[in-house]
Amino acid sequence: METAAQTEVGSRQRGVYLKVYDFFSSVKLAVVVFFLLATGSILGTVIEQGLDPQEYIERYGEKWYYWINLFNLTNLYHSWWFTLLLALLATNLAVCLSKRLPSIWRAYYVVDCDFTHNLVQNLKNCTIIKFQGNAEEAKHKIASLLKGHKYKLWVENNPPENSAEDISIFAAKGRIGRLGSTITHISIFIILTGTVVSSAIGFRSFYPVYEGQPLYVPQGDFYVSLDKFWIDYNENGSIKDYFSKLSVVDHGKKMMTKTIQVNDPLQYKGFWFYQSSYGLAWDRVDKALIRIIDKKSGKIVVEEALDFRKEKEIKGTGLRLNVTNFVSHFAYDAQRKQVYAKSPEHENPAVQLEIVEDGNLIATPWLFYDPKLHNMFPIEKSKFDFILADYRSPQYSGLQMAKDPGVNLVWIGSGLLMAGLFISFFIFHRRLWIKIEPSEKSALIYLGGLTNKDSYGFEKELKSIVESF
Repeated sequence: METAAQTEVGSRQRGVYLKVYDFFSSVKLAVVVFFLLATGSILGTVIEQGLDPQEYIERYGEKWYYWINLFNLTNLYHSWWFTLLLALLATNLAVCLSKRLPSIWRAYYVVDCDFTHNLVQNLKNCTIIKFQGNAEEAKHKIASLLKGHKYKLWVENNPPENSAEDISIFAAKGRIGRLGSTITHISIFIILTGTVVSSAIGFRSFYPVYEGQPLYVPQGDFYVSLDKFWIDYNENGSIKDYFSKLSVVDHGKKMMTKTIQVNDPLQYKGFWFYQSSYGLAWDRVDKALIRIIDKKSGKIVVEEALDFRKEKEIKGTGLRLNVTNFVSHFAYDAQRKQVYAKSPEHENPAVQLEIVEDGNLIATPWLFYDPKLHNMFPIEKSKFDFILADYRSPQYSGLQMAKDPGVNLVWIGSGLLMAGLFISFFIFHRRLWIKIEPSEKSALIYLGGLTNKDSYGFEKELKSIVESF
């Protein structure tokens, strides 16, 4: 037998369970979660996603960037707190469904033939018909009429002709209409589940890809290479479209090649590669033309085209030069003592030149393309001056790479959502209770019904049935 202590422990456990259950089924919880999700979505729209940290510092300052980074607002839709809110909303919806589903299921399946004529008369839509014929004829007549209106019938008994026994008929149609809202809620739960899965283990990243430089995808252990990038122009010179011919190489074997454009991505192993943008590189050059000037005479000694990060010996000068860095828009962070590109636009381009003279590294100055800044960093230890006369940056194709493992769940949920909405708006659950009481050479038919929606249409249908007698 169960002891008093065991009973008390069981009671406490049930109390805790009920509190947790009430919390997760709370409307207040749903409202708070909806508010937080809406606020987060607004922030995710206002704050551009996936940029370089330095760009956020330039836009918002270091103080605000601290909070932006703390709450992962630069990748908000994959942040832990946004995923947690989605999971809370899905849990709230699931618990609420578990509370409502039994009653909805009973309304869908229960067939009620055990009733009296008093119950029928208490229904909102009810009428009494005096039928000139016996109860059996009345039953056949009403069965024929209701089947003509697509009702399914359940009869409590089937008395012999001239019997004095009452006949109870229950009729219903559109029962699936009861499940419309349930299907809709289940579909939203599936969509939220798919979103949580995508938010938790999915990702979206931007990569500039250059011709001849394969992009390694560590999450899938394969390479994507840009075979060719080109732009189509309209007759007036405006851009019509731009294309990237991509190849996928998996473990040394070329698996596929596809030319992508906007809204026509490449898909491989669950990864999607979208044509997102294009532009000139902000962090590298193909070649930099360096003008070397003799300090004493002021004459140009030579102009040399240097490849990026390839040291070159300049004959007759004792120089070895190497272009080690490039920024499209020169900016300097004094606190971090770091040079960075203020923007990807080529507004103030500069290269960093490594200068070795007579075997000694004498300087690594930044040379600016802007003539006004040519002497920004004078080199005192060298007998030469160095000027960035020209440069050529490679063009990149901007690829948006995404993996969305929950997308199939979202599609399934979306399909169910459309089905649930259709059922809710266009299929109505209508129920009729008919009690036939026999009398001498006639029968009284008590007819009443209920509908979950479209009361006006239901009243018209009942009127049409009554007028058919």
